[in-house]
Amino acid sequence: NKNDKSNNGAKYLKLEPGKSYRIRPVFKPHLFYKYFVERPQGGFGQAITDQPDSCVIKKKYGEMAKQRFAVNIIDRADQSIKVLEGPMSILKQFADWASATGTDPGSKDGGEFALRVECPGNDRKKTKYIVSFINYTPFTDDEKAMIKSGMHDLEAIYKATPQDQIESKVYGSEEDQQSDVSKKKPVASQSSSNKSQISYYLDF
Repeated sequence: NKNDKSNNGAKYLKLEPGKSYRIRPVFKPHLFYKYFVERPQGGFGQAITDQPDSCVIKKKYGEMAKQRFAVNIIDRADQSIKVLEGPMSILKQFADWASATGTDPGSKDGGEFALRVECPGNDRKKTKYIVSFINYTPFTDDEKAMIKSGMHDLEAIYKATPQDQIESKVYGSEEDQQSDVSKKKPVASQSSSNKSQISYYLDF
């Protein structure tokens, strides 16, 4: 699937309604705050902030960044390492399992999980993610070698945009903002950073 790769070179697990995925978390999740905003001139703007309570986007536009997480996982569909990004409702289920078992899901003693995406009535805003434990699966020697060479650097991928740049990243340049609204481009023609990941990044 060519759409599971973003312009930063990382491979993502693309979550689609009605599908289930078998995954093995790898090490710790990375938490961050992200804006995903529909622009007045068309298209979407997204950016990560490390100042969710005092960010210029919140102060000037009243937009709230949503907390999300990302974690490296082994996708059992093709045995490759991908980035799973999602809402905190997914992470909470992993945390509940860790609390109940005393085991870190992404540790060498962790396990394999099923992640099911449910979308009642095809209403994407009602999307639910159900995490189910399958089995304890210590990393094999092959997996250890793959992890050593193929881990995605989550801190680099989800690096915060500086305050003096975040407004133009979310809303576009002043020139973009003043462009004729009748010239709105469909989402599909936005830049590559938005194009392939629009549905994937939506904060449901």
